[in-house]
Amino acid sequence: MRIFRIIFLVFIGFLSGCFQRESHILRIGNAIEPETLDPQLAPGLSEAKIITALFEGLLIADGRTLQPIPGMARSYTLSPDGLVYTFFLREGILWSNGDPVVAQNFVDVIERGLCKSVASPWVDFYFMLKNAHSYYNGEITSFSQVGAKALSAQVLQLTLERPVDFFPSLLTHWAWLPVNRQAIERSGNFFDRGNRWTQVKDIVTNGPYLLKSSKIGDKIVLKKNKCYWDASNVSIDCVHFISNISPATEENMFITEQLDITENVPADKIQFYRAQGKLPMTVSLGTSFYWFNCKQKPFDDVKVRKALSLAVDRDAIGKLRNRGAGFEAYALVPPGTMNYNSVEFFKYSVKRARKLLAESGYPNGEGFPEITILYNVSDNWKIVAEAVQEMWRKNLNIDVKLQSIEWGTFLAERRQHRFDICRGGWVGDYNDATTFLNLLLSENNNNHAQWANEIYDQMLSRASQERDSRSQILADAEALMINEMPIIPLYFESMCHLVSSRIKGWYPNILDWHPLKFIHFKE
Repeated sequence: MRIFRIIFLVFIGFLSGCFQRESHILRIGNAIEPETLDPQLAPGLSEAKIITALFEGLLIADGRTLQPIPGMARSYTLSPDGLVYTFFLREGILWSNGDPVVAQNFVDVIERGLCKSVASPWVDFYFMLKNAHSYYNGEITSFSQVGAKALSAQVLQLTLERPVDFFPSLLTHWAWLPVNRQAIERSGNFFDRGNRWTQVKDIVTNGPYLLKSSKIGDKIVLKKNKCYWDASNVSIDCVHFISNISPATEENMFITEQLDITENVPADKIQFYRAQGKLPMTVSLGTSFYWFNCKQKPFDDVKVRKALSLAVDRDAIGKLRNRGAGFEAYALVPPGTMNYNSVEFFKYSVKRARKLLAESGYPNGEGFPEITILYNVSDNWKIVAEAVQEMWRKNLNIDVKLQSIEWGTFLAERRQHRFDICRGGWVGDYNDATTFLNLLLSENNNNHAQWANEIYDQMLSRASQERDSRSQILADAEALMINEMPIIPLYFESMCHLVSSRIKGWYPNILDWHPLKFIHFKE
């Protein structure tokens, strides 16, 4: 009898231990499969929320205010002319393989990001450094002339081409995260975009979490990095990012307590949760839109592009998505962007759209070529695509095909410009209009429209050198771009997540950015 009692107590203890471990797992819906965990290649937030838990930069974003605070750098100084930042790294900081984190790691990442074979989508960030643009274009051949230097193992100096007031905030972006060059080179060439150094067995990181496992179509598991310099203030032991689940599945998992934070909410449930006070909603720093392939007929004709955009009823799309008023986009830069007045540059007008289409040689849609809207698999994007398809059929007598493909394939097709019109979107990397307007620069790797306008490029360049008239120059540049319509603005993004009541340290903010090291469970 005694032996059974012992076995029973051991069994209860085992179960108790299991439940205790489960209670220390944070489970987050990630909706789509991350394309990569490479900081210099990651295209968006689905990757970044994982990457910024694995790696830490010079500065990190405060969990509540998003203001830059010390990360790997304990402090920094700025020269009186606003050009030279000198960062002083913490003592004793380590990579997950035991190597010291040194200033050269931050220099290496800039050299890698400026390599054309890497084709980083964030290359324009590095252009803020002295001579970086000239090096990228081959006008100078030595990277030593770029404004990024390791003065010692613990001291890094970054010199800008011109003063940039928001540069410290920009450094919290994942594009600047350090990498361990020696570890990458063990998996292949440091400058090879296809280097698979981020596999679980190979990846070397320096952030609050380590990569424990990664299973395509299932989940990515992170575990607390006990060697992280601030490990004592990282509360949650394990984080699961669950990918490839629909908003409806996310909701069900949330209700059954299998998920703590959802990526999305089913469109038909948004008003229900808002009425219960569980889903406060405000415009976030993000815009959803369609890219035109401007080098492909008929989208090389600005009148065609404008006709299609003018024929989209944003109010109707907003009702379908159950967001209500206030989210319709008639511009690229969202309202609420710091030091910028977002305006509506055009209005929904079927009459004007039909006139422009006729002037393009397609009266009443006659002779208009077969086109396809490409988007990644998503119930919410399907709703939008079907609505736009019907609007163009009804308003312009144009028949449009729809094609949805999985996320990784979609990114590859979009990057290689194999589309007519495709889903686009941008969430600000920092709170400034340039995070949106720079997308349409002719040299930006994220300019999937392949639209190029020399005057637009010059205006943005001039804005970076002006302070007093900067906001007006940027507004004029946006007006020029919208008049050319390389994109179809659809709606401004809103924060829309279900968050468990056991979560603390998760704060709504305009960037929808929630650093994991600051999140913890209620006692």
